[in-house]
Amino acid sequence: MNRIATTLLAVLLLSSHGQAEPNNPNTDWFKDAHYGVFMHFLPENEKQLAQVRDLDVAFLAKQLEEAGARYFVLTLGQNSGYLNAPNAAYDRRAGYRPGEKCSTRDLPLDLFHALQPRGIKLMLYLPCQVPNEDARAQGAFGLRQGKSDQPLNLEFAGKWAEVIQEWSDRYGDKVAGWWFDGGYEHIQFNDDIAQLYARAVKHGNPKSIVTFNPGIKVTHYTEAEDYTAGELNEPRSIIPNSRWLGGSQWHALTYLGSNWSHRDTRYSSQEWAEWVKAVVAKQGVVTLDMGPNWNPIKGPIGSLASEQLAQLKAVRATLSGTP
Repeated sequence: MNRIATTLLAVLLLSSHGQAEPNNPNTDWFKDAHYGVFMHFLPENEKQLAQVRDLDVAFLAKQLEEAGARYFVLTLGQNSGYLNAPNAAYDRRAGYRPGEKCSTRDLPLDLFHALQPRGIKLMLYLPCQVPNEDARAQGAFGLRQGKSDQPLNLEFAGKWAEVIQEWSDRYGDKVAGWWFDGGYEHIQFNDDIAQLYARAVKHGNPKSIVTFNPGIKVTHYTEAEDYTAGELNEPRSIIPNSRWLGGSQWHALTYLGSNWSHRDTRYSSQEWAEWVKAVVAKQGVVTLDMGPNWNPIKGPIGSLASEQLAQLKAVRATLSGTP
């Protein structure tokens, strides 16, 4: 697609359904869920890409049910250039063979089939741009090349929206929401780009909810968001005043371990339970990042650490009022 055609696509997409409805009732299920689990399952090389096929979705779904999680957020990809699901639009634009960078296993689809019978919704994570460690993809999509987030523009966003929409159309209402990372002002992310991406994710499921991460804070960031991205490092003093923040469902995302994707614990179960209870009391939502297992000797691929799982069980018990 040439530059003029891409720009026209962007304008057409912006013309409808990009702006979120304030206090969107499509977030009701999210509010009622109280808390969910986020997982950075990010292949860094060909060997780990091959391990995508080994992720034990049935075992993970059972753990999530035990944890009381009502939704699960999976990373489709991030920086390395390896992605957890097939995408012909991405392969075509970047010039990759099927299976070269995108997993041949459709992990989100397999996860849905494992989660849905247990009443757990599936959400997906994507960066606001192509993987920043893949110079070939950056050049193919019209970005500057370099191992960092690059300045964005509407022409690029129209191309990335094609990739997003392929996943959105494939999964339809099997995916309940999206969390977009790296929507920073210093790389020229703006409301027009947010609306374009929101239109792409809602093409397959108009009720899907979406947010865009501006950095480490809980804030109403763009008119295209349905809920706050809410990335936090030190969350325990951050409590909502009410459900809505500028028309967005109040939501925070933080990590159980000592950092993102780590499998240790940093606070006590009681401290986590007290904070989540305080947020839920104000009709906020909390998503907790838990590290996946990559070592088959230590258990099923993708499984949660027993110490972290125990903390989520404590949160569940506190919210339910059981000892």
